[in-house]
Amino acid sequence: MSDIVSPRWPMLRVALVGCGAVAEYYHLPALLACPDVEVVALVDPSVERARALAQRANAPYTFSNHGELVGRVDLAVVAVPNALHEAVAYDLLAAGVHVLVEKPMGRTTAECDRMIAAAAARRVVLAVGHDFRFFPIARFAKDWFAAAPLGPIRRVDVRQSAGNRWPSVLPDVLSRNAGGGALITFGIHLVDLLCWWLGELRVVAYRDDAMGGVEAEAECEFALADGAPVLLELSWLREMRDTAIVECARGTVEIGIHEPAVIRVSVGDASTLVGNVPDQTFERAPLCTVFRRQLEDVVTAIRGAGAPLIGGLDGRRAVGIVEACYAMRQPLTRPWNYPQAYSVTRRTAD
Repeated sequence: MSDIVSPRWPMLRVALVGCGAVAEYYHLPALLACPDVEVVALVDPSVERARALAQRANAPYTFSNHGELVGRVDLAVVAVPNALHEAVAYDLLAAGVHVLVEKPMGRTTAECDRMIAAAAARRVVLAVGHDFRFFPIARFAKDWFAAAPLGPIRRVDVRQSAGNRWPSVLPDVLSRNAGGGALITFGIHLVDLLCWWLGELRVVAYRDDAMGGVEAEAECEFALADGAPVLLELSWLREMRDTAIVECARGTVEIGIHEPAVIRVSVGDASTLVGNVPDQTFERAPLCTVFRRQLEDVVTAIRGAGAPLIGGLDGRRAVGIVEACYAMRQPLTRPWNYPQAYSVTRRTAD
């Protein structure tokens, strides 16, 4: 019997930057459940809120400015409003701190590029919080499409409810400072998943109801590398089916986006199989499990076991697709709000 004991990695000192609802309900519980990290600092402009979370974590430091973290932490989880992602993450990366930044990585590819360059210059890990990849159904779908059991993809149709599911302390998500509305704040998850599952997306057309503000509804038309069409429809206002339907040469697969997710496989006119992806840990605590697995992935990358599942280039790709959509924005017309309807109404009233 060997007396050699495997060396134990030292715990990573972690700061949570931004103490909003997502930090409170998901990031902090994930940090406290991870035996490889120690929460040492909470940062928020509202020091009172930072102190409240620091008490839960038994963390020694609370700050109103992320600049105070340099020299005190190894990893920072950046969960500030979208408009601050680049500024906060860049400062910390440039100071040699590993960073997990919430999605969207930035509001533009230029913001993403600054973060990627800073991480490369200091040789630190930059990971992006596209946590949907850690859902059990997402990994199943990745493997399914890689195996292509139904043959080449002919068409993809994704419909996703995007409203009122995510907690928020501040109204920043409704501000133009967020970089956009339903697409960049939530739909970017679906953009990332589609790229991860199916490969590069080319933007063909984009429509939304922003009308000078931020969009509550959006329709994105993409094309895969072989030209197969992809439709992504999002709404903050309506309940949708929350599934991706992928028509292939030999059948169709429908995959639920939100858990508990269902999988329906149809071959021919009559044969349909329905099931799901069992994961007991996930089923007991869905989002807490997802955030914990995301954190574990980042810790593993910091310890030199490979790149994080979602790195800076992945985050940039998703932002670039959203940016391209906004660049070709057209108004989303509905039967109740297209201009011709008003002239018909006026004539009828006369």
